[in-house]
Amino acid sequence: MKEELGRKFKEGKIQRESEENKENNACVFVQRRIRGIIARKHVERLREEEMFFLGMKARPKTAVERDNCPIKRMNATRRERKLIQ
Repeated sequence: MKEELGRKFKEGKIQRESEENKENNACVFVQRRIRGIIARKHVERLREEEMFFLGMKARPKTAVERDNCPIKRMNATRRERKLIQ
């Protein structure tokens, strides 16, 4: 592969990239990747919102709802009764 590129450079078919052009290409590459990542995160957030709206997924519980969880109260009561027993 390198030999082929070297031959093409010598024959004048392709020119070497300037440092400025290399930097610009690197910047464009990084920007493209970052935009892709941001777009995927945005789409995932929209999907989550749609799932909540359609009722296909339960909303995350708030701190108050987690504290008032009946299952936690049941387990605490069971532990207290076991100690008494």
